[in-house]
Amino acid sequence: MADRLRGSALGLVPARGGSRSIPRKNIRPLVGRPLISHVLGAIVASGAVDRVVVSTDDEEIASVARAAGAETPFVRPAELAGDEVSGIAVVEHALEWLASEEGYEPEFVLLVQPTEPFVRPEQIRAAFELLVERGADSAITTVEVPRNFHPFHVRAADGDGWLRFDRPDEHAAHPTRQSDPPRYAFGNLYWFRREAFLAERQVEPGRRVGLPIDPLSALDLNTEEDWRLAELLAAHADDPHR
Repeated sequence: MADRLRGSALGLVPARGGSRSIPRKNIRPLVGRPLISHVLGAIVASGAVDRVVVSTDDEEIASVARAAGAETPFVRPAELAGDEVSGIAVVEHALEWLASEEGYEPEFVLLVQPTEPFVRPEQIRAAFELLVERGADSAITTVEVPRNFHPFHVRAADGDGWLRFDRPDEHAAHPTRQSDPPRYAFGNLYWFRREAFLAERQVEPGRRVGLPIDPLSALDLNTEEDWRLAELLAAHADDPHR
């Protein structure tokens, strides 16, 4: 992205070997290609980053990542590869390793999970451009929350199992979809300034902005049901990087 000229940008994809819900999901074939290669292909095609690094503890994943154009300059420590390890710790380790071992300190970081196979190059570019234009510290893609999931209209159960509206006054005051104030869920990618992340240890630090995207491109694969839906979507996708 020639007009960026604000400092280097790193694309970071965390991909551990273990997975309870879908065994070996990060390299399981989705329409003939390992899952992680879909994300890596979109990042490379975006032209928005100078490097793409995969953080993994698994040599098979590392080999697939390198074949897709990514680097695997380190092996993620075993203590950062468990089910309960926070994503913040994984990002922090990657940035600290690159700084201490290579002296590489990018100004911007793009973070995408390999379970987001429908992220598109143009979304990556547009979210980055929004961050820079607004002078923000972070940017994410967003999906508008539909009415049945809107916080004004969700229910909670009491100790006896009786349902009640969690926010009954707001529910009553907003009887139509058009009257609901928009609320946004996370889409499929994060951009952030490295220094802001290190200061707050958050992937949405400081002043953040959101880029609306279509809900289907935000499909996150965590269950076999998700996978079946992804196969249907991918089979009809016209993106050459899928």
